[in-house]
Amino acid sequence: MERENTQHVSKRGAGLRAGIVVLVVLFVILVMTNPNEEDFVAWLATEHNIHSSYNVNEGRTFVQKIDGEGRNLHVKGGHIRHMGIFSTYSYLFSDHEEKEIQIEAVGIMNMLFNR
Repeated sequence: MERENTQHVSKRGAGLRAGIVVLVVLFVILVMTNPNEEDFVAWLATEHNIHSSYNVNEGRTFVQKIDGEGRNLHVKGGHIRHMGIFSTYSYLFSDHEEKEIQIEAVGIMNMLFNR
């Protein structure tokens, strides 16, 4: 009788180990596919028509294209928080008329979503 009980415990232990391995692999995949700031800037271009360029003297500049016309945007503030398996992004832009544009997003598995 003890022999049957020992086999049952080893099957349960193997299932537990397999479950732990699956969770670790899933966690590693989520960490490796967490979008970075460059992914966010590319997303801004596709979702909000806000394009970025970099100038050595001025740094990163943003231009929003509306109806074929571009307007320069200034970054007033923002943050990026990397939480390991996902990230949150928040940028506050203003244009030359001081109109503010707040863009917030959540990123997971190389995808970004409006928040």
